[in-house]
Amino acid sequence: MKLLQKAGLCLMAICLLLFPSCSQQTFDAAAYVESVMDSVYRGEHEEYCQYAKIEEEEAEEAYREHLKSESLYFANLVGLTQTDRTLYRTMAFYQRVYDASRYEAVSAQRTENGFRVEMKISPLNLFTAHVEDIENRVLAFSQRVQQGEFEGCTQEEIDQAYCDDLLGFLEGKLDDPQWDDPRTITIQLTEEQGAYFLDEQALLTIDRNLVPYTGED
Repeated sequence: MKLLQKAGLCLMAICLLLFPSCSQQTFDAAAYVESVMDSVYRGEHEEYCQYAKIEEEEAEEAYREHLKSESLYFANLVGLTQTDRTLYRTMAFYQRVYDASRYEAVSAQRTENGFRVEMKISPLNLFTAHVEDIENRVLAFSQRVQQGEFEGCTQEEIDQAYCDDLLGFLEGKLDDPQWDDPRTITIQLTEEQGAYFLDEQALLTIDRNLVPYTGED
């Protein structure tokens, strides 16, 4: 098993959230970007909903869809077939992951078609620091199955044991989270018809830096 560079799959859920904010002369682009981040990654919706003029229930639905999408991405990486129980467990794990994320929109500069926003992100190295450990656990569990340890168990029970084994290890590391040195990234906030949007590429850049899966993210 090889952990791969993160694809755009889980960003589909984020894009559902990005409704326009009202264009105002006093518009704070940095605060707006940070409100999007708080909503998407931490489930803190109040400020974003004020910008976007949407109900909190709508933002919460998009937040949970992002957790689900990220959980399915993880399952694909490690060869886990998600069941209802393992999906719920994995989503709860990713809630903890993103609660530990560190980011800040530090400045914004006006451009011809919107704003250029500078962000500082401290990547959570939960996956990058333990790639080899994760791969060894995947291999070890496969060997346990081949050696008959789970004989008589249903496939769902095996999937649950596999999920518990991997997430139990990662949750233990998350009890004492570690971050890499802060990175400065610049994203474009585009103005269209009096509203501001983060495009998919900007979101993908944020996502890959926030919780990278390999050292190459």
